[in-house]
Amino acid sequence: MEKDYHNFAVIPGDLNGITVTDAALKVADAVQDKLTLPVKHEIFNYDAAYFLKHDIKELRDSELNELKQYDQIFLGAIGDPTKIKPGILEIGILLKIRQEFDQYVNLRPVVLPEGVPSIIVGKDYRHINFEICRENSEGLYVAKGEVKNAGTDDEVGIQEMHCSYKGVKRLAEFAEERARARKKGDKPELHFVFKNNVLTYAASPWSRVFEEYKQKDDLNISYMHIDAFIMQMVLKPEQFDVVITENMFGDITTDLGAVIQGGMGTAVSGNLNPTGTFPSMFEPIHGTAPDKWFEMDGSEYIPDTFVPEKVQLVKPEAALLSYAMMLEQSKEVKAADAIKEAVLANLRDKEYATKSLDTLVDQVCESVKR
Repeated sequence: MEKDYHNFAVIPGDLNGITVTDAALKVADAVQDKLTLPVKHEIFNYDAAYFLKHDIKELRDSELNELKQYDQIFLGAIGDPTKIKPGILEIGILLKIRQEFDQYVNLRPVVLPEGVPSIIVGKDYRHINFEICRENSEGLYVAKGEVKNAGTDDEVGIQEMHCSYKGVKRLAEFAEERARARKKGDKPELHFVFKNNVLTYAASPWSRVFEEYKQKDDLNISYMHIDAFIMQMVLKPEQFDVVITENMFGDITTDLGAVIQGGMGTAVSGNLNPTGTFPSMFEPIHGTAPDKWFEMDGSEYIPDTFVPEKVQLVKPEAALLSYAMMLEQSKEVKAADAIKEAVLANLRDKEYATKSLDTLVDQVCESVKR
């Protein structure tokens, strides 16, 4: 039966995850007239307080079964250091959803908007325009390993890297589709990024898929070690089109990508299940910014405090662009483009840095209604 609306699950998360989610929902309401189907949002308060209340360290089958019913998931940001130490929620929510819902592609555009200055001297929007497709379900983030001889001088921590042929192959297939759609150069171009001169066992499936792709005459295929790639991101970013890499390497390089494209406040992420078997999840890359929420005692956050004036310093653009990516993946291109153009207008504004959160959100809402 053909559906007559989009059904989105929303996890605001903690602290300023709530702030940017509220901003995204206001913009979503403003852009309704540009949608082909209306959007319904259901809020799920899976946050630090929820984990403490239910004495859990990861989402359970009951929560996951709820989320499975939705078309897509929007996540604000998670983490409240006054309640739960960092790492618990990241594994219990982010990694749990990514792996349980087989969101095997983490799509991270690295695109510097025209009119926004780059931190790289001599580079502008013409040079910084590529995508990183990060493997999102394997690698070093499978949470497997052990600690031997804990608490002794012989303590050893072991973290396992799992890379499968099927995992790399399906990521490459997705990246190939992105490269063909982008049509950036004469031929679609893929850069494989790994560290096969050192990580020889985990590199086996990466090298195998790379060799297979080298046989495709209608593609430009290249390989770089991860360290060389990081250097080239700041030296010659214009050489890249679509990049595919392992989970942890992708985590690190996409943060650098965020910096060269205008800052963490503009970085968006799609955790994609391209088959549609499970919902995909979309999120801004910045954290919950507790320094823009709590009162401080020196360098320590004071629990159960809230400073509204600090929240006005939060920038909502990454969340708004993540929501736009979710609409784009839902075939709502007109509405997604309207949000992106409105956000880019904010970023180009010379007074952007001094504007309050409410002002920026109001400007986007006014723009998308035109």
